[in-house]
Amino acid sequence: MGIQDAIENSICNNRKVETKQWIQDLLQTSQLVGDLYSINYENAKVIIHDTFRHNVGGIPSLSFLIASRLDPNNCDNVDYKDEDTSFILLRVMDSTTLPQDVEAERIRVETAQRVSGDSSKNYDDNSAMDYRTKNLLSFAGIQCRIIGTFYLDDNAKNSEGKLQLRFGSDISNYYPNHGLKVYRPNGKALEKIINYIDPYTELANIEKYGSDNKVKIGQVRYASTNRRFQNIDDVPVYIYPADLLSQKTALFGMTRTGKSNTTKIIAKSVFELRNNEPRKLRIGQVIFDPNGEYANENV
Repeated sequence: MGIQDAIENSICNNRKVETKQWIQDLLQTSQLVGDLYSINYENAKVIIHDTFRHNVGGIPSLSFLIASRLDPNNCDNVDYKDEDTSFILLRVMDSTTLPQDVEAERIRVETAQRVSGDSSKNYDDNSAMDYRTKNLLSFAGIQCRIIGTFYLDDNAKNSEGKLQLRFGSDISNYYPNHGLKVYRPNGKALEKIINYIDPYTELANIEKYGSDNKVKIGQVRYASTNRRFQNIDDVPVYIYPADLLSQKTALFGMTRTGKSNTTKIIAKSVFELRNNEPRKLRIGQVIFDPNGEYANENV
């Protein structure tokens, strides 16, 4: 083997190691919730069993899911260039019907009628419903919106030569009879997803403003019913102040959900770019404050 072949072989092996690491960062077998059984360019339908729903601490409305054909336990030789080496980001919108739902509802009603009036027994108890029926009736459909696709890219601008996680706000292709497993991202994976910044944008910010600093503005809260044991209430959310420069930004939220405080954090973060090293930036800000919310310090 020549020197050139040895170098190329080493690079190839490094790529496989990096690919495996990214796969295992985003997908965990313990977070498996179901299978994607219907897909188009905008929507996807997922079938989920109650057992998996329970194992991951629930699937709140509007939460993120990840669909992929990759197996986190068998990804030693995955080629990052393959079409299947990607992660489709889904947002849970609502339930959807399965072909057997009408029959399933009929069985539930008949079983509930048999235990009606007995406060010590629910219709899904083992004494009221056999295991096989209970298992089949525990499947339900979830309607999801496709947010986009995460994929791996050999970023030529990256001086370290490592694979970069890229994101596209669509899907480039789909196969109607192509099975994908669906996962609910754990805390670390969720942190990577919600705080993702495109590596080209990050590099552009460094070149233009000399800064890729980020500022923590809060934590993820999937639902008003905030059960801490579900392990999704402590995932930090960051903003990149340089991203807000020369851009239009809108902030929406219900009353008492922290809009004013978030705006203060944003204004303070942009102001502190004046102390950015190695390039200090003088950024002007004009704040119209008819209610006096920003005139006084809020500790």
